[in-house]
Amino acid sequence: MIGAPGYAKPNTIPTDGFDIRFGRRSSDRRRIEWTPCGSYKAASFSWDWKDPAAFSIDLKPDHRLVPYMTGLRRKAVHVQMTHNGIPFTGRVMTRKVAGKPGRETVTLSGFDNKFQLKRALAWVNPLFPPELQIGLTGKQDIMAGEPDFVLKYFLAKNMIRLHKPIYAALPLHQVTNDLPDLADVNSLDDLLGLVTDSLAQMCVVSARFTPLDELFKLTRDRLDFGYRMDLWDGYGDRPQVFNTSGLSQLQSVIDATSDNFLNFLNPNNYLGLTDPGSWGQMDRAGYIFDTRAKRDMRHIQWRTDGGQIENYELEETHADATRAIVGGRAPEILNQVIEWAANFAIQLLITAIAPGLGLGFVVGDLFDDIFFAYQQFFDEDLEDDIGIDDAFGEVFADNTAAWSLDSYAVGKGALKDHSGSEALRLTVDTGNPDGYRFGALDGSNKRYDVGDIHTVYDRGTTAEQFVSAVTISDERDGRMVEVPTLGEPKRLGGPWERAISGLQNFGQLSRGLANNR
Repeated sequence: MIGAPGYAKPNTIPTDGFDIRFGRRSSDRRRIEWTPCGSYKAASFSWDWKDPAAFSIDLKPDHRLVPYMTGLRRKAVHVQMTHNGIPFTGRVMTRKVAGKPGRETVTLSGFDNKFQLKRALAWVNPLFPPELQIGLTGKQDIMAGEPDFVLKYFLAKNMIRLHKPIYAALPLHQVTNDLPDLADVNSLDDLLGLVTDSLAQMCVVSARFTPLDELFKLTRDRLDFGYRMDLWDGYGDRPQVFNTSGLSQLQSVIDATSDNFLNFLNPNNYLGLTDPGSWGQMDRAGYIFDTRAKRDMRHIQWRTDGGQIENYELEETHADATRAIVGGRAPEILNQVIEWAANFAIQLLITAIAPGLGLGFVVGDLFDDIFFAYQQFFDEDLEDDIGIDDAFGEVFADNTAAWSLDSYAVGKGALKDHSGSEALRLTVDTGNPDGYRFGALDGSNKRYDVGDIHTVYDRGTTAEQFVSAVTISDERDGRMVEVPTLGEPKRLGGPWERAISGLQNFGQLSRGLANNR
């Protein structure tokens, strides 16, 4: 038990506030040059398991860094803060000044660096200009394999094209279930189950000018992992990454938007590739992308009858669909096979009736998108639990080609989106020395991070849920307010989170219509 019910423990942990720093890239582009923020009126920072997390900082109008923030439209200002060993790195996106003259509040807000994934598209072929987009896999760029590898594959090749210092973390690792123990295979059913489970942990991703965050979403949600985008400021040990800087310099020779376009004699084009020792290290300040698996921390138990929870908000939503339809278009090869078969059958009939007439192919595209144009997915267990008489029916998931490489991910993703949800948002007392706190592990068994699986006890009922987000606020009143969210909320998010989600959904619709064919 965290504390005796009804007796809140005093706040005995000193609160010094956030140690915030702002920074800009140096003239040689190799480092981020930092300056401390110092005092502030209020601040809040969030960490999220998978989406860009927001921050907000309020300053007085006479703060020494107010001039530093002017001209934000054409200036990249980084923000960095570490709380209990867990870093937050992001970008100032908005500067707002409001209030009576001389007594204004300057509010700086923005997102962490996962926002970078929203501003990079996965081209069909990054080597070719947008006017000519075709690759080895046809009209889409397709890759299959372990999720960590596949996501980093798309990230690396498109950051080469953009010449961005955004790198994939090494070594590659597994984010799904542990490898099976072959000693447990005692029958054919066990073997078939092993093969089925192994295939289910793989992913097939196809891209056609899709933003990376949307491209990764279906795989991420289906296989239940998260990711991070950290900033290395150029100081200290160099992180181990797949360094694409040399490849990016070489690719810029065929990039019409680059200053290096058709400059074949520039020695920098190939010098970066001649030093194998630099291939796995960052050569300048930049961003590091990595996937994250959930962590079993079920020994952490939140109790509604304990003293650390000040208040909470619980929301549970009912499943509004148990079946999902994907399609509208049949795979092109099936349309072609059906057309050939129909023409062949008609030719045989015409030859039998009127030999030598020779009408040629008469069907054309008459049977296109009729056979195998749609595909149905359904959650049988969920429908049985609710009862087939009362369970809601079906939704149309997407116009992705049915029976294609990515229709499985789309259909399963739609089922998950409509399967209902349960989320718990806690406001906890961070001043309790015996309580749990957000932070890096320190041997106390009291620290937790996003992605950790916890136990929740409420009125005799125990449930397991993972930490999907954490927000920590400091109003400079001598205490910090810590709000962890357990589960995946659909409506518990704040205005920034809901705005990001809304824009993303609209973008998915418009791009789906544009790339329908």
